Amino acid sequence: MAYVIMAAFLVVAGLSFCRPLVQHLGERIGIGELLFGAPYFWVAVLAAIALITMPLFAEERRTGTLEMLLTAPVTDLQVVLGKYAGALIFFLLVTTPTAAYFILLKAVAPGMAALDWMPIFTGYLILWLIGSCFIAIGMFVSALTRSQVVAAVGCFVAVSILFFLDTVRLFLPGAAVQAALTYMSSTQHVQDFARGVVDTRPIVFYLSLAVFFVFATVKAIEARQWK
Repeated sequence: MAYVIMAAFLVVAGLSFCRPLVQHLGERIGIGELLFGAPYFWVAVLAAIALITMPLFAEERRTGTLEMLLTAPVTDLQVVLGKYAGALIFFLLVTTPTAAYFILLKAVAPGMAALDWMPIFTGYLILWLIGSCFIAIGMFVSALTRSQVVAAVGCFVAVSILFFLDTVRLFLPGAAVQAALTYMSSTQHVQDFARGVVDTRPIVFYLSLAVFFVFATVKAIEARQWK
């Protein structure tokens, strides 16, 4: 399953990287926007996160091994952090090879200007921040069900709503509400970071959400033991 997720993600990410090159041939485009500005790339990211997180606790509950795991000489927090760390490290392993796209682009196009690495670094920063947050959300959803399919669908829907939150604002009245949804929307953050603009507010936002959902997962596991 891990190899399938990695292979499928890299194929979709590679095609997403090539698409703007063809569409904007001869035009000026930011180097960070080639990958991080591609909508299909982010759809692949959201799908990969849903597939990575769906078995974390759902499969353990379905097979009955969760009780064995929780009776081991480890705390609930250690179990949750171990699951989270494993999923996050795998996400990093899946997404890091996409950096080779920029190196290959420079190799096959020697006439292009020197690469501006700042938008690339900031693009990966926001990618991994979003990934760390969404993995925590997916893990929480997985802790609520014993079905991997339900966990995957629930995670994908939840993170998609958060990612495209700026679209939801179009249906809600009130300037304050629309401004808040725009601030929380991941698409707005990606646009800034893909241009090399670093804003500390999204960093605090995603790290805070990640901590919250890790804590919520611990409470969900503890609540199950009292049933």
